[in-house]
Amino acid sequence: MDKIEKFLQKLNKKELNAFLLLMEKVQMDHKKVPGLRKLSGEKDLYRARLGRYRLIFKISKSKMELVRIAKRNEGTYKNLN
Repeated sequence: MDKIEKFLQKLNKKELNAFLLLMEKVQMDHKKVPGLRKLSGEKDLYRARLGRYRLIFKISKSKMELVRIAKRNEGTYKNLN
């Protein structure tokens, strides 16, 4: 089990539903998701904000991959590659 799966299992039902809805929206059309921002200096990496959490996505033409979910702090955006 990877870190993302463990993180999602710890969430309450309301938080989990919000995360799943956001991921579904990003997968359908990431350009229409409010608050989704491209990370500067990174190719194909985007971040979405959900409360105090940040979701880091790698988005290519036909694929969306969730790279990291983390509470916002100084280490959130380090070592993404």
